[in-house]
Amino acid sequence: MLKAAVIGAGRMGRGHISVYQQLEREGYPVKLVALCDVDEEKFAGKNSYALNIGKAAGVTSATDYSGYHCYTSITEMLEKEELDVVDVVIPTYLHADAAMQCLRAGVNVLCEKPMSLTPEMCAEMIAVSRETGKRLMIGQCLHFWKEYVILADIMKSGRFGKCNDAYFYRGGAQNIHTNPSWQQWIIDRKLGGGGLFDQHIHDIDAIRWIFGTPKAVRTVGRTIHPKSAYDICTTQYFFDDEDLIVSAHDNTCYKGSYGFRYGYTVNFERGTMVYEGGQLTIMPEGEEPEIVERDDQSAYYREIVYFLDGVREGYPFDRCTPEDAMENVRIALAEMESADKKGEYITL
Repeated sequence: MLKAAVIGAGRMGRGHISVYQQLEREGYPVKLVALCDVDEEKFAGKNSYALNIGKAAGVTSATDYSGYHCYTSITEMLEKEELDVVDVVIPTYLHADAAMQCLRAGVNVLCEKPMSLTPEMCAEMIAVSRETGKRLMIGQCLHFWKEYVILADIMKSGRFGKCNDAYFYRGGAQNIHTNPSWQQWIIDRKLGGGGLFDQHIHDIDAIRWIFGTPKAVRTVGRTIHPKSAYDICTTQYFFDDEDLIVSAHDNTCYKGSYGFRYGYTVNFERGTMVYEGGQLTIMPEGEEPEIVERDDQSAYYREIVYFLDGVREGYPFDRCTPEDAMENVRIALAEMESADKKGEYITL
């Protein structure tokens, strides 16, 4: 039986907690024993705002914390609890220190994305994992998102031939005044990295995973929130295959009732795939479109099970590795540099 703790009981942390609760109900050999958050009011279900992707991803937001040991100090929690795994779901600028502290305490770590804000800090996290012999996995959830997994499989199989172009997008009305869960640290360039690091990095990850690491990027962006790092950005990715056109767009500043949205359109020689409004449609050339059945199982559920299975069984992770996550950070910084230089071509 694995003993687990979640560090961070905010918006995303609640979603992770709900997965552990579900796994316990299903009889999976894990027991969530402790929670940690600097804001103890969250243990009473306060100051924990709704997930913007909860319904679409099949994630609920747990608020019943009775029966857990609750801490406001990671150090105290590690001293008092005998833990096998810790799930780190706190602001980005705190990821590295919290993860390394847990690894050094002999605990395996699942850390939310983005891994950190610099490749150097990511490399330090990887080094500590290797030194301690404890597992480190980064929560890049699209590796477990059915519609992105299908795209990756079709791309790998060559079912529709060569890919001609691909467009990825995500965004929503992330207003820090009307939606308090979009907190100041998220939009701060030095703490959360703005929309480019918080949201757009998902599509960076998907593009690198599906098409390989680009040789260069060109990004244009606009900063809306003070001190932020591009609340709106569009990136072109360049590969050795010069005929391949790949781009991604992110906007955190839509107004009115525009909700959070994400998806892609990918065109192959013999077919097109469109993921829009939570529905994936596969359109082979000369055939009837295929409407892919939606998956009620959360990608976060599969992600956490994959991590726990890896810890229990000892197999090496081939998804969401820290090395891959570090590469995502490197690409994100190259995009930021390009945007800072008004769309300059930046070689990776």
